[in-house]
Amino acid sequence: MLDDPYPVEWADGLAVVALPEHIGASNAGQVREELLSVINRGATTLIADMTTTISCDHSGAEAVVRAWKRATVSGTELRLVVTAQIVARVLSLSGLDRMVSVYPSLEAAMAARLPATAAVLAAARPRRAGQPPAAFSPALPDGTGAARVLAGELLEALQDAVALADGDGTIAVASARLEDMFGYDRGELPGRLVESLVPAALKKAHRGHRAAWEQAPMTRPAGADPRLAGLRKDGSTFPVWVSLTPVTAADGQFTLAVIRDITPASRLEDLAGIARDAAAGQQEHLRLLDAVINGLFHAGLILQTALDLPANAARQRTEEVLGDLDEIIRHIRDSVFAADWPAPAAARTCPR
Repeated sequence: MLDDPYPVEWADGLAVVALPEHIGASNAGQVREELLSVINRGATTLIADMTTTISCDHSGAEAVVRAWKRATVSGTELRLVVTAQIVARVLSLSGLDRMVSVYPSLEAAMAARLPATAAVLAAARPRRAGQPPAAFSPALPDGTGAARVLAGELLEALQDAVALADGDGTIAVASARLEDMFGYDRGELPGRLVESLVPAALKKAHRGHRAAWEQAPMTRPAGADPRLAGLRKDGSTFPVWVSLTPVTAADGQFTLAVIRDITPASRLEDLAGIARDAAAGQQEHLRLLDAVINGLFHAGLILQTALDLPANAARQRTEEVLGDLDEIIRHIRDSVFAADWPAPAAARTCPR
């Protein structure tokens, strides 16, 4: 392994990089590559120590911004130690002070409690082989290690899939359940855009929703949009419910997404629909039977009254009843043998 151009000290997953006195166009690239190298070696927390840095121009700030972007994707928490006011002003102009936690001393940066989102990031990612051993022991708060383990166990214990995405829509954390649900191997999803999990037909709507979300992030419960679907790695799709929660951390704004595969529920809904159709057909049969019985009962009453009438009037009543019976028979035949059963409502009333 090549020697680090700047001093690096490790303590488990925490790394401290001591940056030079002056950072400018001549060495900004070297600063950037050193920070990226430490992130790639598996640091869960990276402290860029600028205690001795007394000057930093735009290129130096850009180098730190590049490191922050990589850290966000990799699940590394980036902290800055800045003592010179002019350096703090340059970093503020670049917006870094709104994305990264800035501390007045190395001791304060090392003692800071790990943010909840960074704890989930650290716990969700396995430690990489060959990570440098501890070189010193910072004063971390009691229970920090236990909190990381607990966060990881909770993440993987959830039956629903969990994803944490940054403001650009890049997946920073993906639970094992999420990767299994979408057909990816372990570690394939972090670094991908969330839109890679959205079917092509829904991508345009998704972009619109995400733009609106960035303007006014708010919690959205699962099932708020029943038309959502997920896109697996093999190209197949499946119905999902997605709940969204905005998360503000020291290193930026994130979105916590909890995703549920509702394929079983959709199948149950299909069966329920079949049952409803069967019940509706049964009700239609009962209504037809009721209409036939009422029609026959009415015809019987007319025939009874015709017995006391003169012959001509009785004959006329009898002919009316025969006509009604013909209509009842036609209605039964049309209703039972019609191809579009159940019949339209207008055809369901038997003549009286």
